[in-house]
Amino acid sequence: MSEKRKLVRRLSLILVVCLTLCVVMKTEIWGLAGKAHALSTSSLSRASARRTEIVDAAEKAFPSIVSVGASRTTYMVSPFFDFFSDFAIFPYQEKIPYLGSGVIVSENGLIVTNYHVIEQAEDVFVTLSDGRELPATVVARDPVLDLAILKVQAKNLPAIKMGDSDDLMVGEWVLAVGNPFGNLIGDPHPTVTVGVVSALRRSFRSAGPTPRVYQDMIQTDAAINPGNSGGALVNVAGELVGINTFIVSRSGGSIGIGFAIPVNRVKALVDEVSKFGRLRPKLVDFRVQNVNARVARILGSELTKGAVVAEIQKNGPAYKAGLRVGDIITNVNGHPVENAEDVFANIWAQPVGTTVRCQIERGGKKLMVEFTVSEAQE
Repeated sequence: MSEKRKLVRRLSLILVVCLTLCVVMKTEIWGLAGKAHALSTSSLSRASARRTEIVDAAEKAFPSIVSVGASRTTYMVSPFFDFFSDFAIFPYQEKIPYLGSGVIVSENGLIVTNYHVIEQAEDVFVTLSDGRELPATVVARDPVLDLAILKVQAKNLPAIKMGDSDDLMVGEWVLAVGNPFGNLIGDPHPTVTVGVVSALRRSFRSAGPTPRVYQDMIQTDAAINPGNSGGALVNVAGELVGINTFIVSRSGGSIGIGFAIPVNRVKALVDEVSKFGRLRPKLVDFRVQNVNARVARILGSELTKGAVVAEIQKNGPAYKAGLRVGDIITNVNGHPVENAEDVFANIWAQPVGTTVRCQIERGGKKLMVEFTVSEAQE
């Protein structure tokens, strides 16, 4: 009987030990599983924290950004001819490549870029974000507004979503997205820089053989480097709000003062090309000059700014609307006029068929003249 009791005690002890080991092992397993779950949750949290609105906006915009390559023939003179002063210096021709960026704005192949990117180009081609290289045709160009529209023979392209540049706020985040390297090193991937909207409605005029008027430009501190001209300025929703155009810099590199053409101006050109296949030339049937002290005295006006009508074509739209020689234009479509270029810039920015409202002064009285921008007969 005592032997049986000893056996029962031993078995009981073994059972207790086994149960204890099971509990310990289960606790360890649960602990490891908990740690693994905690690590997994922590990794997901870090990844989620890194995926900001900026990252999402860049990913939305990337497929719509292209690299634009253009070449033009330039006459060169070899410096070696300088060693032979008895011989004439013979120029030779060489095709010089130029690089820029562009933005796909329609699924059927319309691409917007700056005019100065393709100016005088003989051959234009684009590299898409998927690596395809396609020849492009310039279907519309506006040297004054510094915009051009290209067309490639492709379908179902990733067109960018258009935003509203009139809704921009100073201080909001924006991304400058371009593709300066696609045609240079065969890399189709765009580059992105980040900044804020520094200012709105900046206006500039450029001199030179092709005078350009940059009206209501968006100023940003997002770096716009060489090759990014024609690229996209997008908001945190990934929507196009501007076309990156130029920087102000003494060194040629970005110092945080860049400018983009507002997308609402681009929309008008894209709509025109989509409907008519081209940009219809505008008829401006009058000529203006700056108001100065002498002109104001002759007209009996106290104005020191504005533009006076110097010539006007009879039976043109502005003449029929009541505009006359000697009228001083002080405002066009809500934009104050300081000089003759302001009148030209504001009218030129309007598509054919839109209404222009000019506030004028005539004989000391303020009047309003409205006329429709007409198509010039080529």
